[in-house]
Amino acid sequence: MPQPKNILVVRLSSLGDVVMTLPAIYALKRGLSDPKIYWVCEGSSIGLLECIDFIDGVIKFPRYEIFNYFRTGRLIQAAKTLLSFVRLLRKEKFDLILDFHGILKTGIICALAKGERIIGFGKPYVKEFADLFYNEKVNGFDPFLHKVHRNMLIVKHLNIRETISEVPFTIPEKEREYIEDFFRRESFNGKVFAVNPFSSKKGLYKRWPLKYYRELIGEIQREFKASIILLWGTKEERIEAQMLKDGLGENVKISCPTTVPQLLALLSKVDMYIGGDSGITHVASLSGAPIVVIFGPSDERINSPFFGNVRIVKKNIGCNPCKNRNCKDRRCLWEITPKEVLEVVKSLDKEG
Repeated sequence: MPQPKNILVVRLSSLGDVVMTLPAIYALKRGLSDPKIYWVCEGSSIGLLECIDFIDGVIKFPRYEIFNYFRTGRLIQAAKTLLSFVRLLRKEKFDLILDFHGILKTGIICALAKGERIIGFGKPYVKEFADLFYNEKVNGFDPFLHKVHRNMLIVKHLNIRETISEVPFTIPEKEREYIEDFFRRESFNGKVFAVNPFSSKKGLYKRWPLKYYRELIGEIQREFKASIILLWGTKEERIEAQMLKDGLGENVKISCPTTVPQLLALLSKVDMYIGGDSGITHVASLSGAPIVVIFGPSDERINSPFFGNVRIVKKNIGCNPCKNRNCKDRRCLWEITPKEVLEVVKSLDKEG
């Protein structure tokens, strides 16, 4: 069988899952004879892929635009936007179409693209009957397999013997200079720790309490005399970050607004990153920053940051891991104390 020259990768979101798909795609690029790789993606993950040199093209799935048109009753505009996406999707004919997402929507996208060899996950990783659209299924046996290793199953299915390696990235010079300007303006003293107390709206149940972050930041300042950068994304998070900063001293700074490439540039400069299970934590892993990550209900066997020097803080209380977004108890997070996290931070710092 001739080597594939044109490959379509489908992994729409989230930011962390896109990061965890990159090692498999890098293995494809290395293991084949310089294929062209295109990626269907959405949201902030598009900015990340712009930093990845071995991706030859990004096809934006306009989910948010289509949703807003439907929400406001502009059905013709929604149909036109969807049709424009399908035309763009079908401009190229692909030798391989690889669905790393495995949901109904991505299965349909695979079927709409031009190409006969469609490969995706079978049991136990596929959802919503997406495998009905595949003509080759990659089954697994371990439901707790880390997502990076899970994605590599598709690489192995293609008889590519490349192993997992760190993913190279290139930050555009203007984005790097934007972060350099921020660091010059703020005149950071000593070590610089980035702290991300936030998560997506869907991931609110995974957030460690803000009052714990406040106590931890105070302890870090006393222990290390370090500067702290509070990361944020939405306007609401910016307000919460300001509330968290108040009273903690001049060495606690609020991050400048950042795109994903700018965030990658920022995290590449810090001495340590501290946060919960979020997409930004996986971007920190990609950047190479030492990481302390606080896990509560989510399963670190599947979702832990893969690259870099990573320390996980977790309390097993009997009911976690779970996906109960409506949990009122959240003992798995409340029982992790700032002092416990501080000890892990100190241990990781000694290694650095």
